[in-house]
Amino acid sequence: MADADWARYKQIRGKPLPENIEFRGVTYTLAKVFKRDFYACTGLYQCGDIPQPAESVPEQIVYKHYHTDSLWFIPLGWLGRWLWRREDRFGRALADVQGVAHILDRHGESGMIREFIPGRNLREYLADHQVTAAFFVELKRILAEVHARGICHNDLNKPENILVREDGSPVLIDFQIALRCPSRLPIVRQLGQALVRYLQGMDRYHMLKHHVRHHPESLTVEDWQASQRRGLLLNLHAWLVRRPYRVVRHLVLRCFLMAKSTAP
Repeated sequence: MADADWARYKQIRGKPLPENIEFRGVTYTLAKVFKRDFYACTGLYQCGDIPQPAESVPEQIVYKHYHTDSLWFIPLGWLGRWLWRREDRFGRALADVQGVAHILDRHGESGMIREFIPGRNLREYLADHQVTAAFFVELKRILAEVHARGICHNDLNKPENILVREDGSPVLIDFQIALRCPSRLPIVRQLGQALVRYLQGMDRYHMLKHHVRHHPESLTVEDWQASQRRGLLLNLHAWLVRRPYRVVRHLVLRCFLMAKSTAP
């Protein structure tokens, strides 16, 4: 996983998820932690007795909280709140897209509540199931609708960001590092839109890589050819940015953890 280092050093910053949260006048209790890393933590919450009427009160919800505490002497509250606002804006822009996990509301200064979708992420699902050709047809439709709103997901290389419902259909989640270009300045808008179009192409590339791995017999010739075109920028990013960045952050975080464990 791309964020394995952050997960390994999750105790460096960020508070655990609260045992209980309030939503629409109902108390929900933490049932399962999905993820906790350097930036945020996400978990499943379940309510007990649902008051009547219950149409607007789901039995289960997903709560995601961005960390706002500091790292050493570096204040990072602004980062957590900025990431929170970004993901909330993307959620609102995609509120009418079927096949995207919808945000139900904000919660506190840096938290959000989204709908719970029964199922498993693609990595877990593939451990004992096979996806169908219809799965990728639907995933392609969902991604096209996201792109039609000028947004790129930007993190589809991770199968954890694709949920598989109990009926075998896909759902996209986690728009934490998604991107779009809202600027009205002509030059900035043109450059930003060109970048977004390129990253949307990378979304399609990563989707096709999943398709190649897990249902190659349903690929068209055009899709197969597209899946082989990795792109110059993606190669440069991998060798010049992503790999060196992971090495550096691993060393820094390990040193910090050692210093923290030996502190009186």
